[in-house]
Amino acid sequence: MKKRINPKRIIFVSVISISILVLTLLVCSFFVIYKDVKAVCLRAQNEYKEDCVDSLIKYIQSDNNTFRARNSAIWALGQLADKKALLFLYELDKSIPEQNRCNYDKYLCKYEIQKAIKWCEKGNITSWMYRNKESWR
Repeated sequence: MKKRINPKRIIFVSVISISILVLTLLVCSFFVIYKDVKAVCLRAQNEYKEDCVDSLIKYIQSDNNTFRARNSAIWALGQLADKKALLFLYELDKSIPEQNRCNYDKYLCKYEIQKAIKWCEKGNITSWMYRNKESWR
């Protein structure tokens, strides 16, 4: 006797499997973002010995750091979505000319600055992860 395939069961199992896969990818993505933000913050804090936001600001202002590293610090400020960084980001945005394309190794990227401003103003999907950032030291 041949076993009959139940299409509803196949659909149900497929939906559950895809949901688990999407959730796993989302959690892994959040973990990677968290880890990267923490690493950038700790690098800045080791150099400037202040809280994360203030250290990142000084890190970005320093010509001793590469443009790529400074652009990463701008990205991290945006991920933190701390309103304390807004004044600095507004001033930085005004000082950077418009560019056709971001070259992270040659100059500070206006796109990254504007994205960080947007995230600091409105928050982002990952900002909740950094509530305990002061305990990173």
